[in-house]
Amino acid sequence: MPFLLETKDLTKRFGGLTAVDHVSFGVGAGEVVALLGDNGAGKSTLIKMISGVYRPDAGDIFLEGKKVEIDTPMDAIAHGIETIYQDLALAENIDVSSNIFLGREKTRKVLGFIDILHNDYMVKESKRILDNLDIVIPSLKANIRNLSGGQRQAVAISRSIYWNAKVLIMDEPTAALGIAEQKKVLVIVSSFKNRV
Repeated sequence: MPFLLETKDLTKRFGGLTAVDHVSFGVGAGEVVALLGDNGAGKSTLIKMISGVYRPDAGDIFLEGKKVEIDTPMDAIAHGIETIYQDLALAENIDVSSNIFLGREKTRKVLGFIDILHNDYMVKESKRILDNLDIVIPSLKANIRNLSGGQRQAVAISRSIYWNAKVLIMDEPTAALGIAEQKKVLVIVSSFKNRV
């Protein structure tokens, strides 16, 4: 059975510096894998190649046994690869449901031709995914800046799960969290694993 995600000999150079040197690995469906290494070892660069931020100088990426070209982050998303970076890529000045649908907002027609945001739908769907993951956020209308680090991480994970990610890559998901919030993130990751 082929890996869900596999890399073969991925290499990335920045001028004379080789940041990633012939890295090959595979991850199966429903598998949780940690990538460990010293600072500067190339972990984030590897993630950015898989997620379309950087183009590899050599090597290949396979998804479900088929070679894929990932030239942009949108290519990765189209293949079902979602990435949550350390900064979470959340818009702090808008609410929870707007962040879950950020860039993929649901609209509805008014007067038969004017598109407006379908806020009720987005709030209902956001509540559904958060409830499914047993994530408690007091108000979905709260701006992201008013949430704890763990709640922000939960929103970022929920967004990826809602959009049916096949592969969820998390770059240092617990780095800025307290012990209780770290445990909650691990529970959410386990819940995501069991959905696959």
